[in-house]
Amino acid sequence: MATFQQKYESLKQEFNELDINDDGKLDKNEMFQVLDSKIGKQFDREIAEELWSNLDINHDGKVTVNEFIQILLKAEDSLKSKINNCRTTLELNYQQKRETETNLDYCQSNEKLNNFGVMEGSQLCVIVIQAANLKADGKQLDPFVTLQFDKFEKQTIINKGPNPIWKELQKFYFPVQTGKEDLKLTVCDFDKYTPNIVIARVDLNLSNNSFNLKNQQLHDIWLDLYDINGNRSGSQLNIQIQWVYSKVKYLRDVLNSYQQQVYQQEQELLQYERDLFILYEPFVKWRQLNTKGYQKPISQEPTSIIPISYQQVDPTKIVKPFCDPLLDKNSKFKLITILIGLIGCFTLLILFYKAQFFDLLLIIDFYILWEFNALNENRIKTLGILFGMSCFLDVIWIFCIGMKWLGNDSHEIYIPYEISIQKMISILVIISLILRLYLILNLFQLSQEVQKITNPQSIKIQHKNIVKIDMQNTHNIESKTYLHNGRPIVIY
Repeated sequence: MATFQQKYESLKQEFNELDINDDGKLDKNEMFQVLDSKIGKQFDREIAEELWSNLDINHDGKVTVNEFIQILLKAEDSLKSKINNCRTTLELNYQQKRETETNLDYCQSNEKLNNFGVMEGSQLCVIVIQAANLKADGKQLDPFVTLQFDKFEKQTIINKGPNPIWKELQKFYFPVQTGKEDLKLTVCDFDKYTPNIVIARVDLNLSNNSFNLKNQQLHDIWLDLYDINGNRSGSQLNIQIQWVYSKVKYLRDVLNSYQQQVYQQEQELLQYERDLFILYEPFVKWRQLNTKGYQKPISQEPTSIIPISYQQVDPTKIVKPFCDPLLDKNSKFKLITILIGLIGCFTLLILFYKAQFFDLLLIIDFYILWEFNALNENRIKTLGILFGMSCFLDVIWIFCIGMKWLGNDSHEIYIPYEISIQKMISILVIISLILRLYLILNLFQLSQEVQKITNPQSIKIQHKNIVKIDMQNTHNIESKTYLHNGRPIVIY
């Protein structure tokens, strides 16, 4: 890495070469003329103009050596910073794109739709945030909201005033079967001694609404409320609502969005690298000082941004729910491979005296599954169960050998070295048994991590006033994690 002093001396020498009149200053025409001659063609005029506008700080038509060096170094740092930021963002988007592809592949093989085109386990997610201009009729209001969907009914906690804001997250989930159901929202006034009074209400139909729930995105909306006679009350209710009826379609849309983002960022990165090359190109010594083996960026063909639903799938490139790139980065998996390697060594030693072919087959099976990217949650659990059976068999063997030693059977003649070998093998079996028990524990822990990748755990939607979740009367259905505008959100 070149020091500031080295850069300063290099650029000072470059400036002296540009200074045709030897007056310690450089005007605009001189700079353009020399830049063109140094690269043997016309220097990029857009960059040259921008460079000059920043160089001539005092607008006197001349540039001093300090101005020249200061702006060039500033431009270099700015471009390098943009390149680094762009690469970091690209890497994150590449990772999210790969994870989305993995989830999409898993969902394509597991999603089942009913006769209405709605996936099994589909749920409507509703978050009640606040209400405005509730009619108080001269008395203090204690408002709460009831939500009715099909045969389910839930309600928020009780709040205060005509403009209540629920600081505690009011999130509710309702199972969807047809996609034609109605969501009925009713704002009521709580009274401890008399029946609750209906202040206002509104009905929403999943398939017929103004904000298009069919796009499966999270919608933040204000709803006009109506009184019991069906007239507008002037009150409003703010909710967030989302319905994912097909994870496959949703993930395809997300993947298409990532493809477009990656393409745009790749083009930005290419442009920044070109600008940096153009900046370095006339100043040979400076370029050599900052970049070793630096090559001019080569234009690349743009990445395909054809929607995933229209792309032909290559069966040889199917991404498995949990494959080698993810396994290799998993510390738990690395520990498991070491344990199985150790168990394999002990198994080979034990084979000289005791049949241990079951363990040997399990070890071979593990490495075959790994080699062919066939390890998934169920197979890892199966391996754990089989290794447990192996441990059970060895416990029985150790028990029998122990009983034999304790019995001191006088009718059986022992050869001295045979007793020593038997004891040594017993010790190896016990060590192998301990390693297998530890292996089983790690296998089941790894299967849980795989489940988190293929069936991501719920990530709560953040709200600036969230304190806790009201789980009263919440219907217990398995949750999934999806993305909304590039951010993970909870969908059930």
